[in-house]
Amino acid sequence: MLAGLVAGAARAETAPDVSGARPLVIPQVEGERQGKVLGRALACGAERGRIERVLRAGRERMLAAVGRALTEERYALALDDAMRLETSLPAPSPGACDKALAGLERLEKAP
Repeated sequence: MLAGLVAGAARAETAPDVSGARPLVIPQVEGERQGKVLGRALACGAERGRIERVLRAGRERMLAAVGRALTEERYALALDDAMRLETSLPAPSPGACDKALAGLERLEKAP
């Protein structure tokens, strides 16, 4: 189910922003980073609906940044692998849960 909500992507760049700079987007890295946060938050008891909303928003951001093929082939796979690993580990410590839930909040507020 989670894999269906997300997608993967390879190294790519976004369209130029107002200043002319082109920030680099590496889908595998973003997928792994977000997957760790979301997997830990899920292991710490975050609501599944909240996690799914963040997954959908992250997938849409990645689609806009690198396109469908890279999103599905790189970003989603890395995200799914990281979430699977985090949720298979023993329960995180209270400090790690606080950190994961703070990271979830940051992902929810991401543009």
